[in-house]
Amino acid sequence: MAEAARIIKVNGAENMMNVRALKKKLKEQGVPESWYSINGRMEPDCYILNQKEVHWEVFYLDADNKVNGYKTFDNENDACKYFEHKLEKEMERY
Repeated sequence: MAEAARIIKVNGAENMMNVRALKKKLKEQGVPESWYSINGRMEPDCYILNQKEVHWEVFYLDADNKVNGYKTFDNENDACKYFEHKLEKEMERY
């Protein structure tokens, strides 16, 4: 039973995502770097992922510098997975 619990925990950890893994995955998927910013620049027409003190925020900054779809997360994993999903959907349009 302990072996099964250990395997589940290890497999769960494999599904975790952090900023480093997210950047690698976006690059592999061919997402243009100009489409997003991770803990960096705040340019218009860009998806933004930022760590703010104890939470993570994801939003789209449109061409008029208006924030759209603002969402916060309590952990890096959930924020990164959501951010990846948003950019995957954007790539499907192109």
